[in-house]
Amino acid sequence: MGPVNSRMPLSLTPMDLGAETVALVPARALSWHRVQLPAGTLARGLFAERSAPRLRAVLEGMLEDQLLDEPAQLHFALQPDARDDAPVWVAVCHRQWLQDALNALQQAGHTPQRVVPEWAPDTAAQAENAPPAPRWVTGDADAPQLVWADHQGVHTWPLPAHQGEAGVTQNNLHSLLPADAELLAEPAVAELAEHLLHRTARVVSPAQRLQDAAQSAWDLAQFDLARRNPWLARLGGAVNTVARAPQWRPARWAAIGLVAVQVLGLNAFAWRAQAQLEQQRVAIRNTLTTTFPDITVVVDAPLQMERAVGALRQSSGNASSRDLEALLSALGSSPAQTLASAPPTAMDFAAGELRLTGGNYSPENVGALDAILQTQGLTSSYDGGALVLKVRNSAP
Repeated sequence: MGPVNSRMPLSLTPMDLGAETVALVPARALSWHRVQLPAGTLARGLFAERSAPRLRAVLEGMLEDQLLDEPAQLHFALQPDARDDAPVWVAVCHRQWLQDALNALQQAGHTPQRVVPEWAPDTAAQAENAPPAPRWVTGDADAPQLVWADHQGVHTWPLPAHQGEAGVTQNNLHSLLPADAELLAEPAVAELAEHLLHRTARVVSPAQRLQDAAQSAWDLAQFDLARRNPWLARLGGAVNTVARAPQWRPARWAAIGLVAVQVLGLNAFAWRAQAQLEQQRVAIRNTLTTTFPDITVVVDAPLQMERAVGALRQSSGNASSRDLEALLSALGSSPAQTLASAPPTAMDFAAGELRLTGGNYSPENVGALDAILQTQGLTSSYDGGALVLKVRNSAP
């Protein structure tokens, strides 16, 4: 959630696709109740959603006498990390009102990831000699109020708009504002708070106060208002926090630096490998042109060198591994009995490939022969009734 700068109509609120949307429920719309749930009421893990109707029924039965409206018309929400072995706080508000407010947000293009209260009780254990909760003076000059939240709940006390008005006596102020409690006030009522309470107040803007409230661990979207995949919502909230929270800025810069170093390193490695490959290609081309000066245009150096060597060997009268004599010699020296039982009746030789037809070849004999010929740089295969021998990886 980005900083709250001002209040404006919902239809004019800009959409920030990278920010978390948090809906705040005003204090006047909530009531707070502390209950002790029966043992086993709160299910965990995969069974939490299944037990939600039973838990709501338990809450309706426990709070029915404390509520002014029918429980079926109200929405309930438990405190974060609630347990059934200790008292828990329950927030209650009008269900239809909250649903209408959330629908209005969604229609305006904002889908709240969380719904938090403007004020919430302190759910932490009260330590001995702990300082009292800060006192807030909020509202406007015509209707100021004193608000504080502690382990006993959320407390709201109206203040007079002028110091001379009736409403709050000095004796009341002594109990409402302990000497060691911090006093905070919004700018609109800061001067009134200091004159009325005879205490210097630390001024905090409403935007900052709401921003702090949005960081609460509370989420009132429970039961029928709960998201279908809360774990995914928590993951999205965590990712958004890491991506936008100021305290994560050093980690974000470190991650960006690490990625940049990795990219630069990979580019440098690729450039070096490309340079080495080009050096090898140049060396092969130089070897070809140096050995055979008649070759001036290099297209495929290994193939051109093989053909040049073959032509040189042929011109000098020496047989090459691609000649008929070499293929027949390799076939004759093979201990395989492929040709013994049924010798070929026809022989065809062309471009370093010898085809023998008319024999009775079995896949087992051909496979055994191929395994032997591979040690001599030759391959054999069975193709359309013919035994085919050729130099391995030879060019046509």
